[in-house]
Amino acid sequence: MKKKLYNQQENNFMFIFLTTILVLVFGWKYGTLYTSVGLCIFTSLIFLYLNEKMGKLSKTKLNSILLILSGGLGASFFITILSPKILNTSYINWLLSRGDPAQHFLGWHFFRNDPWSFPPGLISSLNTPIGTSITYTDSIPLLAFSFKIFNSILPETFQYLGIWILICYILQGVFGLLLMRKMTSNFALQFLGLMFFIMSPIMLWRAYGHEALMGHWIILASLYLYKSSYKNLLWILLLLVSLLIHPYLFLMVFTVYFIKVLELFFTGKISILTCVIHYLFAALLILIVLWCVGYFYIGSSGVSDGFGNYSMNINSIFNPQGWSYYFLKDQPSATPGQYEGFNYLGFGVILLLICSIFIFITNYTKNRKVKDKVGLIIISIIFILISISNVVTFSDHILFDIPLPGFALKIGGIVRASGRFFWPVYYLIIIYTLTEILRNTKEKAAALLLILALSFQFADLSGKFTEFHDLYSNEMNWETPLRSSLWSGIDGERYNNIVFVPSLVNSQYVAFSMLAAEKNMTINAVYTARDDYEKREAYSKKLIRDFDKGEFNSKDIYIIDSSMIENVKETKKDTDLLVSADGFNVLIPNGTMDPNLKNLNLDANSFDYKYGEVISFGADGESFNVKRSGWSFAEENYTWTEGNEASLLFSIKEPNTDLVLSIKMSPLLGGGIKGQHLLVFANNKKISETIIDSNSTYQFSIPSDIIKNELNVSLKLPDAASPKSLGINEDERLLALSIEYLSLKKP
Repeated sequence: MKKKLYNQQENNFMFIFLTTILVLVFGWKYGTLYTSVGLCIFTSLIFLYLNEKMGKLSKTKLNSILLILSGGLGASFFITILSPKILNTSYINWLLSRGDPAQHFLGWHFFRNDPWSFPPGLISSLNTPIGTSITYTDSIPLLAFSFKIFNSILPETFQYLGIWILICYILQGVFGLLLMRKMTSNFALQFLGLMFFIMSPIMLWRAYGHEALMGHWIILASLYLYKSSYKNLLWILLLLVSLLIHPYLFLMVFTVYFIKVLELFFTGKISILTCVIHYLFAALLILIVLWCVGYFYIGSSGVSDGFGNYSMNINSIFNPQGWSYYFLKDQPSATPGQYEGFNYLGFGVILLLICSIFIFITNYTKNRKVKDKVGLIIISIIFILISISNVVTFSDHILFDIPLPGFALKIGGIVRASGRFFWPVYYLIIIYTLTEILRNTKEKAAALLLILALSFQFADLSGKFTEFHDLYSNEMNWETPLRSSLWSGIDGERYNNIVFVPSLVNSQYVAFSMLAAEKNMTINAVYTARDDYEKREAYSKKLIRDFDKGEFNSKDIYIIDSSMIENVKETKKDTDLLVSADGFNVLIPNGTMDPNLKNLNLDANSFDYKYGEVISFGADGESFNVKRSGWSFAEENYTWTEGNEASLLFSIKEPNTDLVLSIKMSPLLGGGIKGQHLLVFANNKKISETIIDSNSTYQFSIPSDIIKNELNVSLKLPDAASPKSLGINEDERLLALSIEYLSLKKP
């Protein structure tokens, strides 16, 4: 007996010793990034040998300890993999310097200062005159409503998206634990298992800029409720909360809820009348919340193109798409939008899945209650079919394309990014895998297997962990390109609106939106998830008609496309101020009579260019001084032309010799495009025609006799195409050339 006890203690010591060595090696290699996994393993080791003592604690005390620790592991992962820096509510550069997050912040930024309205989720000052709603800016209505109540005591600059991401990781840990408690009563195994939910690649992927969609705890909560005794109030609460976070998460939760209630009916636990009452009551509350968040206000059906493109490839759970650092190679996709179908399990989970399948096969004779799993099987089939869509693909092959009637395509348009709908199945795979192992393996062997799998999982994903840590922990800078004294001279009480003419989203809409918010003004063209396209088109046509007739609103500040300047010069009144500021054409009706603008040093023409000066088209350059129409937003080192023509305007001294325009640029190539056809015009005279087929510096001679004090350069690009149409990525912009820098010299 003593010898047996001695051997057991020796085995325990060896288990702890080897595990400690493993944790120390990983901690030494990966540093603080490994903190949450290391803490999880050490916590599980403590629980492994205190399991009986822990079980003697009161249920309330035990639950509190476990939930605090599980939430703490989620918080630890957030702090070490991302950064506590984004919890600073006044730090908004990390949002404004990126595409989608800027939209999410601006939605809240305008919403908080709008008066409460009916419906409450309306934002009347953004996307005017149609307006938008807090749900169509993906600004997490649940938090937007909550913080707006306290708006009067909040600082002038306030963002809650960093707080939201932390909450998501804490709740991911909490609901991960609750699900693990359904699988095993062993506290050590519970903590080892919940780490797979916290380290979820599909959740972290959304940290690229889809903050609301990081609420994967909503999915875990729905699966937990499904596996628990039915409580209608909790389901209704979860449905409404999910609807106040993001429509995609709501549709996932609602599907699980719908099947759960149906299952209750078919198993005889509720009557058909009770079933109908549950559905009707849920539908009524859902409609009320949809109205509150402004879903119906702008007349958008929520339908958009992309179903079948933003789908899931059959290879997705084994296709890393750049996430496997050591083990697996990336596999091709069949459509450019299948990044939305990213569902890589991770190498550690794949190993566990293989083990669980082996266990299932070797134990197939055991009595398995398949009947109890019918509901989950139906849920999985529904989500798999939606996520794969009607365009069924494997690797880079389209296996078959099922034609859909118009009404079916409209329904599909509601879930355009259908690849996301695999997420509940993704977590069901993890739940099934862990359940199969934990219920058919001895506790210590299961613990060892989970520790090894966690180690493989972390190592496999470590490259992306490092990438996200660098992205979030490094200081992100955003500076407005609106540096002219004109903008500071605008009186927000005198002017109400910033109006782009035509009513199209400008590449610098973020800067103009921040200016509008600062001046308590509205803005007419911004990015939103959906819009009332009929109203938008009618407004745009009327705006152009009024402009052509010289009918300007004295309360508006107009930002005018260069193609309309000549007409404006003819129709404007003498009291109207037409200037160029930071490369933008600005019309201020009766602006010459505005005392705030009289003494400003404004250039009525354009940027005063000095021969030989190199102008960078990167984010930190001053290309805005010469760019006119046809340009996309400035990226880190370059700016793409957008459309079939891009123009430049220089204010220069009349030269006594010909000039040489030098441009460092790269073409958009792909598909059948081997080079971009470029025609260069200077002051409406064609000076060159060539093919741009490589990254190089191209030079164009400009005769001096066509230059006075102004030089208008037009780049005509007949071969411009969208990267999406070429199968490169999902970018729908019409691109041709990326310009790095240029200069204008005398030979």
